[in-house]
Amino acid sequence: MILFENGAARPLVENGAARPLVENGAARPLVENGAARPPVAPRAGTRRPILFLFVAAALAGCSSSNPNPNPNPGGPTTSATVAYTAIGASDAVGYGASVPCANPPLVAVPTCPGGTGYVPDLRNLLIKAGDTVTLDDLGISGAVIGPDILATANKYGALGSADACQPRSSADAYPADFIDAELPQLTGKETLITIFAGGNDTNGIANAAACMSAAGASTAQIEAFVVAEIAVFGNDFQKLVSAAHAKSPNAKIVIANLPNFALIPVGLQQTTAGQELLAGISTGFDLDVIDKAAVLGYPVVDLLCNSQSYVSTNFYTDGFHPNDAGYADFAQVFYAQITAATPAQPSTTCSYASAQAHLTSRPDRPFSDFSRPH
Repeated sequence: MILFENGAARPLVENGAARPLVENGAARPLVENGAARPPVAPRAGTRRPILFLFVAAALAGCSSSNPNPNPNPGGPTTSATVAYTAIGASDAVGYGASVPCANPPLVAVPTCPGGTGYVPDLRNLLIKAGDTVTLDDLGISGAVIGPDILATANKYGALGSADACQPRSSADAYPADFIDAELPQLTGKETLITIFAGGNDTNGIANAAACMSAAGASTAQIEAFVVAEIAVFGNDFQKLVSAAHAKSPNAKIVIANLPNFALIPVGLQQTTAGQELLAGISTGFDLDVIDKAAVLGYPVVDLLCNSQSYVSTNFYTDGFHPNDAGYADFAQVFYAQITAATPAQPSTTCSYASAQAHLTSRPDRPFSDFSRPH
């Protein structure tokens, strides 16, 4: 990930001073001198094939006795009994839906009666197709994938908050991680597991990088930090998926990648430097880590290249979480991958992987609004 302006690399330090995402108490605008200041897509580099080999080898190792990590490739269909467990954060809780799975929406009620998030919506689609479905929603709002990223995210309070760039207060801390808090709850009886990881990880890492910038870190230091954190995510991702498969060997595991966070409504309102971080981290998770699971037969729900991931009317008022319409679309694309005889492969060339082509001038807001746990 390199930060550019007018085609040239733009450091986060100028004239010996850090260039924070908020300048003079106000967010840096997306438009300067009448011209839009779009971010660019993350730089392609050598780390992708390295991470691909790492993740693919790790995932393959977990299933040496079973070359297809998802038995019954067509997945649950009609006249089946489906034991469905959802691993996720506030998305699985259904934050932003008219009927979330918890109120207040922190930890999901496992069966989510009457919920309108994607997890109960997906259950309802399976039932409509003739399946008998039991649901165990493990979602925890604010959770990240693993303990290392949890520690990093909680090391830096959100910019603009009372504890900005200091260790987060308990009231504002990321509360848990999937590996330690959700994975142990698998029973081994699951036949369907969905995983949606990386949203809070993206926000926490981007906020940490912004704090590093404000403290005077160089562009090279920030890039090295982001690349290292993507590798940490990759390590945690393979741990999570491998352990879920080992614990529930008869389960079909379906994984969603992330939208480009620079292009969702709240991302469009960030400073240019903030958008560049969000694009680099979220698409790095996708292209370097999550999408590679498809090579080994894990269906990947391609939110990065789904145009509905960027439609403003599919979002809750915070511009980050989906609303009922957004969750309904999410459930549909999950259902399509679950029931497909041959699941679609995630795209490697879609335009949404490039932030520059899609950004337009939007009102700005401080990056801190986007760096709190969700």
